[in-house]
Amino acid sequence: MRRLERAGLAHEPQLYSSAAPSGRYRDLDLDRPGVVVVHRASAKGLDFDTVVIADAESDSATDPTAATLRMAYYVMITRARQRLVLGWQGSRLPRHLEGLHGWTQMR
Repeated sequence: MRRLERAGLAHEPQLYSSAAPSGRYRDLDLDRPGVVVVHRASAKGLDFDTVVIADAESDSATDPTAATLRMAYYVMITRARQRLVLGWQGSRLPRHLEGLHGWTQMR
């Protein structure tokens, strides 16, 4: 978050956490343009033009058929109105995303 704040973006980034009791990380203005950082546990019920899941490889060790993992990715993926970007380290699609072959475009 600090890196985003120092990056000189046109609009101040927002960070939202449903666990925050109040204040800066609980107040979210979805009408304001710019970057919004949301933890996966706080994404339910929100939607954005573009959603970036930057660290998909971090779930690689989890059983790809686990209901909790599938539910978490369902919630995260369905938050995107127009564009979804899945990022991961490595040259292969993470195991839990292998079912997306044909739906993904690797670059």
